[in-house]
Amino acid sequence: MLLIFLVWLIAYPVARTLPDATFNDPFEKVFNGLNVLFTALAFGGVVIGLLLQVEQTGEARREEIERSIFELFQAFTSLEFQHVKDSSFRALLAAVKDRDYAQFLASRLFVVEQLALPAGSLGILRELHDAKRGMSDEELVHADRADRLMLDNMLNFFAMLAQRKSSATVIKHCDFAYDWWRPVLWMLGQLQQERYQASPQIQTYCKNQLITVTLVALDQVYGHTPLGTREEVWDYVTTHPKLLAFGLDPRFAQR
Repeated sequence: MLLIFLVWLIAYPVARTLPDATFNDPFEKVFNGLNVLFTALAFGGVVIGLLLQVEQTGEARREEIERSIFELFQAFTSLEFQHVKDSSFRALLAAVKDRDYAQFLASRLFVVEQLALPAGSLGILRELHDAKRGMSDEELVHADRADRLMLDNMLNFFAMLAQRKSSATVIKHCDFAYDWWRPVLWMLGQLQQERYQASPQIQTYCKNQLITVTLVALDQVYGHTPLGTREEVWDYVTTHPKLLAFGLDPRFAQR
């Protein structure tokens, strides 16, 4: 580019010292040809610059995705988050084994029309966690509340994962054990959605995103068959081998 500028700079004074007939034919054609050549070179430089910029943008994008993968994987595998996962899964397993507790758990995802902890569920909560077996009923209620708070954190994690623009690429490079969480989350999400649809009060006062919205997005990224209707969801839940192995409450099959 500097060479082109220098040639252009000296062209005019040099031309002033030459006779008028210098740029008549055939030199006029040669001069015009050089002018076209320099213009083409300049345009080529612009194109090359744009291509380099596109390459740099792509490289920055790849670095951003790699950084996202690393950060999310660090968070998911940390000791602190392991406690979140364990506590969350205990609450979900109690919901699998006891439909009354599942309804209670779904109701607690809303700020209104919350159900009380079923007295019949206390035995199952003790059964699922050795640390709860020697607790009084009051202590058990507080411990269950702590588990449910961890479940909120887990739901927020999956919601964040589903909303990330790079989620598809991130998920392909990092296993977040979604196949383990999917059946229990769909069970809870369907109960939450049914409560939302049946209650005008909940629809008025609760604007938080439903779990099913998150699950639809994650299913699409993971390549799972979409669950579009209520019947499809409950058929999936009540026939899932893992839920049956966990001891799924037979009352779920009655719907």
